[in-house]
Formats: sequence, C-alpha cells, structure tokens
Amino acid sequence: MKVLSFFKHFFGFKKNSKYVKNYLNEANMRSSIFMSFIIIVLEIWLIIRQTNKYIRPWWNDIASHGYHSHIQMIFGLTGLYWLFIMCGISMFLFAIFYFLKVRGMKSFITNIVFGSLCILWILFLIPEINLPGYSTSTNINKATTILLYASMPIFGLSIIGYSLYRHFYKKDNITLSIVIITCFAFVCLLFGIKVGYSDYTSLSKPKMITCFLTMSIFVACLLIWKPYISILMITTIFITFLSFIKSYTPRIYQEGDEVNYITFLITMIMITVTMYHQRVAEGYKDEKLIHDSEYDERYDIHNGKYFVNQILKLELENYNLLKNKIYLFINIRNFKAINDQKGFEYGDFFLKRLAKDVLAAFPKDYAARLADDHFVVLTDCDGLMDKIDILNRLVLHSADGLFVLLKVGGYKLKLGENPNRAIDKARYACNMINRKYETTYCEYDESLNERFTMRQYIVNHIDEAIEKGYIKAYYQPVVWSETKELCGAEALSRWIDPIYGLLSPKDFISVLEEARLIYKLDTYMVEYVCREMRRSIDENRKVVPVSINFSRLDFDLMNVRELINCNVEKYNIDKDYIHIEVTESAISDDSDTFHQIIKNLQEDGYAIWLDDFGSGYSSLNSLKDFKFDVVKIDMQFLTHFDTNPRTKEILDCIIHLASRLGMKTLTEGVETLEEANFLNEIGCGRLQGYLFGKPYKLEDFKENIDNNTLKISNHII
Repeated sequence: MKVLSFFKHFFGFKKNSKYVKNYLNEANMRSSIFMSFIIIVLEIWLIIRQTNKYIRPWWNDIASHGYHSHIQMIFGLTGLYWLFIMCGISMFLFAIFYFLKVRGMKSFITNIVFGSLCILWILFLIPEINLPGYSTSTNINKATTILLYASMPIFGLSIIGYSLYRHFYKKDNITLSIVIITCFAFVCLLFGIKVGYSDYTSLSKPKMITCFLTMSIFVACLLIWKPYISILMITTIFITFLSFIKSYTPRIYQEGDEVNYITFLITMIMITVTMYHQRVAEGYKDEKLIHDSEYDERYDIHNGKYFVNQILKLELENYNLLKNKIYLFINIRNFKAINDQKGFEYGDFFLKRLAKDVLAAFPKDYAARLADDHFVVLTDCDGLMDKIDILNRLVLHSADGLFVLLKVGGYKLKLGENPNRAIDKARYACNMINRKYETTYCEYDESLNERFTMRQYIVNHIDEAIEKGYIKAYYQPVVWSETKELCGAEALSRWIDPIYGLLSPKDFISVLEEARLIYKLDTYMVEYVCREMRRSIDENRKVVPVSINFSRLDFDLMNVRELINCNVEKYNIDKDYIHIEVTESAISDDSDTFHQIIKNLQEDGYAIWLDDFGSGYSSLNSLKDFKFDVVKIDMQFLTHFDTNPRTKEILDCIIHLASRLGMKTLTEGVETLEEANFLNEIGCGRLQGYLFGKPYKLEDFKENIDNNTLKISNHII
C-alpha cells in the first residue's frame, strides 16, 4: 500500500487542496507572463531579421514584382511570426489581468479585442508561397500549418469565453484559465514543431531544431501540470517529432540522434516532475502558514485576518454570494466580572465556549474572533434576529448564572467597502447599546453614520488640529465661596475646526479615549497652559492657578509626572500654579500604580484634585485610600436643589467628611446665588459654575481680569 501511495503521489494522482490548485495555476500564470513576453520580443526580432534578409533587396524593384506581390512576400515570409506575436500579446495581457486581479471594463474590452484578433488573424494570413528557403511542400509542414492556424481561433475563443464569464458572474474560473494556458501551450508546441522541422530539413542549415527544443522547454518546464499529464504530453510530442524526422528525412537522420533526443526527453520529464512536487510542497507550506496566521488554535475559530481576507476574496471571485449580507459585531457586556469572580482560567474557558456558541448560532456563515470577547460574523439579513436569539440563549447557558449581556451591532454590507471599515461601523453600533440593559441588537443607520463620520474625523485629524492650533484652552473661573473673588481657573479644551466649527469636549473627549489618543490632547493642553501662563507673566499680567484635567488612560499611555515637570521647568512656572485633576475612574483600574503616581506628584509640590466626586461607584473608597488636596463635587448633586431637601443633607455630609479627612472642597455647576450661599454656609471653600462665569477664551479671560470684572483674590493659593 505504501508503494502504491508513493506512485500515486509521484505521478500526481492524489487530489490537491483547493488552495494548492490555485497556487499551481497562479504559478503557471506567472510563468506565462514571462514566457509570452520572451516570445513577443523574439518574434519581433525574427520579423525584422527576416524582412531585412529577403525584402530589402526587392524594395527598389517593387514595380517588377507589383505592390500586391510585395505585401504577399512580407506575409508569406513572416506571417507565422505575426501570428505567434498576436498569440503572445493576448496571453501576456490575459495573464497580467488574471494574476494581478485586474477587473473592470478596460480589462474586459482588452481581452475581448485581442481574443477576437486571434480568431480573425488567420483571415489576413496570405497562404504561404514558395520563396527561396521557405517551403510547405511536405505533408508534415502542411499538417502543422493547418493545426497551428486552427488552434488560434480556439485560443481566442477561450479568452473571450473566460472574459464573458468573469464579466457577468464577477468571479474567476480556474478550469477556464487552465484551458487558455493549454491552448497557448498547444500553439507554442505546434510552432516549435513546424519551425523545428523546417530547420531540420533545411538545405542550408540542416539538423537545427533549436525552436522545437525551446518551445518544448517553455511548455514543459514553465507550465507545470500533473506529472502524469506532463509525462504523457512531453513523451507524445517527442516521439511524434522523432518519428517525423526519422520517416521523412532518412538522408539526414542518424542513429545517434535518437539517443540524444531520448536523453533530452528523460531529462525534461525529471525536471517537470521535480518542479511540480516543489511547487506543490511550496503551496502546502504556504497554505499552512496562512492557516496558522488566520486560525486561532486556542479557541478553535478563525481570526479577523482570515475573515477580512475571505470577504475580499469573495468580492473578487463571486460577489453574488455577498448580496443581502450583514456584518455583526458581537460583544459580551460585563465579561470582566467573569474574570473577577471566577478567575482568568474560567474566563478563558468561557471564551472557548463562546467561540463554539458563535459557530453554532451561525453554522453556514463566516465567523471569527477579533480579540478578547469580541467576535465578528457575516450572515444573511433574512432570519437575523432568530440567529441572534439562538446565540443569546447559548451565551446565557454558558455563563452558568453569571450576569452577562449579549450585545450585537449590525452593518449591512456594501460591495467595494473595506471590510475593516465595515466592521468598525458594526462595532460602533454595538457600543451604542452597551449601557442599555434591555437592548441586544442595534443596526447602523443614518443617524449613527453622522456620529461615526464625526468620530472618524476626530481620530484622523487630532494631529492636524494640534499642529495647526485648532484646539484652544478655555478658562472657567473658580472663586472663593466666601468672597466670590477669583482664586483659579479650570482649563477646558475646545476644538475650533475649519469644517465643523466649535466642538465641545463631549464631541471629542470620549472618542479620543476610545481610540486611546487622549494622551495627545492632554499633552498639548499641559504645554498650552504653561506656555500661555509664562507669556502672561512676561507681560506683567496677573495670573491665577490653573487646573488641568487628565484622563485615566494618560497614566497608561505616557509618563504624566515627567510631562508636567518638563513643561513647568521649561516655562519656569511655580508649581503652586498648576493643579492636577483626575477622575475616580483613573483609580479603579490599578490603584497601586495610580497611588504611587499621585504620591510622587504631591512630593514634587503639585496639588491633586479628585474630579467628579460622587459620579462613580467607588467614591468612599477613593477618600479612604487617597489623600487629595481638593475634592471636586460633581454638579449632578445640585440637580433639583430647590425641590429635593436630601440634596442639601448629602452635600453637607460630603463637605464635612472631606474636611475631617483634611481635604478641601469645590463644587461645580453652581448657577444660583442661593446655591452659592448654602455651599458657603456648610463650608465648601471653592465654587465654579455659570454664576461666576462661563468658560472664556484666553483673550476674554485676560480682559475680564484686566478690567476687574473678574477680581483676583489676594489669597489664591
């Protein structure tokens, strides 16, 4: 059995994978490009050479031969070369379009035109005539001439047929491409036999069969088929050609020629078989590398690279299969709780089950895992909600009673759109329902498109906005609650865009955080504040401390301490004039790391403010674990200040709690004098809100200080 298996493998009877078949076909197409180009160059050279040799002596004697006779001589002597050039050009263009995956009307028309010329070319060929050194008197020459001229229309029809198939069905067909290469090879071999036999029987230079051997090498060694096909083809050609010259040219043929030809035949067979197995081995190796790079063995599912490549491949080969399809982005809300409650090992086990659940809910669709608990699927629009319901049930079952939510975003496929961008849109739709408990599915629509377009614009233009100064710092006053005099300001970023106009922080802060680009904005804001403060000092203006906001991601994406110290030293700013605001969410991710950073900054001499106190879930833990200089109470506490008596009680408790812990307080969002007076009475030291001023442009802020509209307190530290 092993011997039989070996021979089946050696002679190519074993079936190759689809990828390897395509790999071999593309290799042949690549070879056809070089082969056809060489043919074009050689035939042009031969035409020039032949024309110079026979026609030029008669150029001055056209009258004696006649104009028609002159043209007849040209085509009679070089017509075969012109035919072969047309064949080479047609194959060259077809192979280029195929190999480079060139589509469109231009490639379609080009192939149709040259395919038609291959069919019509023989109508323009003037029958060969008896000129010196050129004869078609033998039966072999006539037979090969007829076959050669007949094979050209077949070759042309193959190209036209393939082009029409590809144009209407929008996909490639390996079988038809093999037919075209085979026809091309057949033309080359017939050309080699005809010219080789003519050279062999030539009276002036007998036994020169270089053209036959060259064409045989081209076809056998450059265009690789299954070994049994190559062996059969090469052997048949050589034996046929050998029998021709042996039977019809006994005066020239010698016994030693047969040994030489058989040796050459065996050599070519071994070369073609070796090349075939080498290409097959390379194909399987390449296929394995692609599989390994596109398949997640750990979770037994394909990855995002495979998913995108398959979509692109379908668009090229059979776009009809993509009609009425929709991208789905799948996310598990609260997946972090699984790791926290049951450990990372169980979380990994859950992801493996989730991968199986996705494949089970979408058994006939393309599905892949992007990262973590994020999956993507391409499925039919019909029956979509039924599949999502199936997946939801499977996920709940796999969660073993843990609180998790399935969230799915959808985006209908548009032909020609980059799959990665389409996945981003489905992801965006999914993110829109992350905080909506009762909603499982959201589909991308026009309203989301506007927001998504803005999101992409912000991500793509943040560097330009920083470089060109589109982003400015607006300063909102902070006052002492007792005197209502200015004691500081908060620097708030505003994006003044040349296209969209004024963008508020809510338009771009969350987008930059999601894209992990927020550090660029905050880096810019630190230098902006320090630079402008230095400028005001140099202009002998009065300045106040400015608080700068930092995102929780800044502490992961950059060295916050180094950034602040570098700018303070660069612009020679007193550290008391730079206050650092951080939100509670910055603490919850990695309290140990954050604690060390806060401690270092306080040791450096900076005041640290806890921003938006009361808006998160870890407020009391924040006060327990960290000693902040100022606790900034979220403006939401002032909602319904007049109608809800518990608001005042809670505010009173928070301010007294912070005071007992040695922390000062600031309340933002103050809009009425009643609120301001109450906060002063219960001991809140600083106030901020529209009652004391909206965020001002830097120029307006300076002007209000200069004209004493904003009166700076004598006590500002």
